[in-house]
Parts: sequence; C-alpha cells; structure tokens
Amino acid sequence: MDPLFSEFSYGYTVTEELATGVLGFQKVRPLFPTQYQEAQPGGGYDVNLPYSGAPMYLQFKRADGMIRTNAKEYHLFNDTYYRMHLMPPRYSPQHELLIHLKASGNDVYYITPEFYTDEELASYYDNRTVFFNSRTFSPSEIGHLSYDEDHYVVYNNSPIAWICSEEPRRLEKSIRGRDFSEQIIVTTRQKSRRVDESFFDKLIDTSINILEKKTMIVDTLKQTSVRRKEIDTLSEKAIFANFLSRAYFGCELFIVGE
Repeated sequence: MDPLFSEFSYGYTVTEELATGVLGFQKVRPLFPTQYQEAQPGGGYDVNLPYSGAPMYLQFKRADGMIRTNAKEYHLFNDTYYRMHLMPPRYSPQHELLIHLKASGNDVYYITPEFYTDEELASYYDNRTVFFNSRTFSPSEIGHLSYDEDHYVVYNNSPIAWICSEEPRRLEKSIRGRDFSEQIIVTTRQKSRRVDESFFDKLIDTSINILEKKTMIVDTLKQTSVRRKEIDTLSEKAIFANFLSRAYFGCELFIVGE
C-alpha cells in the first residue's frame, strides 16, 4: 500500500523531534529559520547554533507498506515489510551526489519510517517517537545504482534490510532510530569542530566541488558560484549551505553538537 501521509509531514515530525532533544543531550539544529528568526539580527542562526558540532545530512523518504503474502520480497521477512524507492540515475544524479557527499567526510543518511499509515504517524508524533520508529540507511552502503533498473530498499521492524534491483543484497549497516543516538555521539566526538564561518565555508565548497564534477547543470552552477562570492556573514553562509543541501542533494542539513 502507498504511504498515507506526505513526505513533508514525515520530515516535519522528525525535524521537530531532533530539534527538541529526542537524542538526549545531543543538540541537533536544523538549518531553516522561521519567519520571525529571519527578521532578527543574524537570521537567528548565531543564537541557535551550537558552539561546536558536526554536520549531518538527512534525506526524508516515505515507504510503501507491503502487507500481502504474495508481495515480491515477502519471503525475505515472512511478515509485513516496507519498500523505500530510490531515485533512478536515468532521472536524477541525486543518489550519486549523496555517495560523494558521504565520501567527503560528511554523515549522510536516508531516513524512512517503519510504518506507513497516518494513524501511526499521529500516534508516534503525540508520543514523540517518530524518529525512534524510523530507519536510516547510508547511500554509500546501498552503493552505485545501474542506470536503467528500478531500485528500492526493503526492511521491516527488525534489523533486516535489503537493496533490491535484479537480485536482493543484504544491507548490514542500517540503523534504527532507537539506536541512532549512540552512533551520533561517536560521530560528533570524532568530527566536531567550531561552528563558525569556516565551518560553513567547508560545507559550501565541498558541495559546489561535487556538483561541478558530477552534474551538467552548468548555467545554474555559474549562478551559484557568483552567489557564493557575495556572502560574508555566518547567517548568510549557514543559509547558503542549507540551500545547496536542499536544492541539489535533496537533504536537510543539521548541525549535531554536544
């Protein structure tokens, strides 16, 4: 069955939980200001950003609920499972871009729910457990996708997951939301640095370098490079880094700090 809620609704609930402390003492700051924050000096960023932290990119995905026993991959689980579709390379280079973003030293994940009904979303939202009932996948573990085939990830409420095209391949490193905090704590301590202008300069330059090498949108990139030269303040650089994340990589950019 198709998911019964929008990708926006799912992403909103996950973002709200992360921003309000679902990972315990970890401070997870999304980089999109409210209209009120935008009107304040610095756009609200210089107030809300942690002193030090590490970037994390999340792409929100919905999943189909596969409830019938004759579903193609039912034999892999012998139970209800979920199917998260990936953007085929013939339509978009986005998955490849995420692999290169990860290879540049960033934490990059697809995040998708372990449920598909709007009733479940509402219940988990009320209990602040949407994130805990989600699953994260690394684009690099999924690997490169062939151009012509359709690709998707299947999983259920256990650690089991597979990437499927012609033949399923087991994924060993997916992380359930309830186990994600330990992973982020380790990552933050290893990669944490001061969140200042140079922090966002590095994110911006990395994104633009990947785009220049891996895409053909030359005119758009020329405009982006011009805009890059016009930004100076911390808030402008934070906004621009998130613009690149959203517009080209399909991700929300978060800063994870202690």
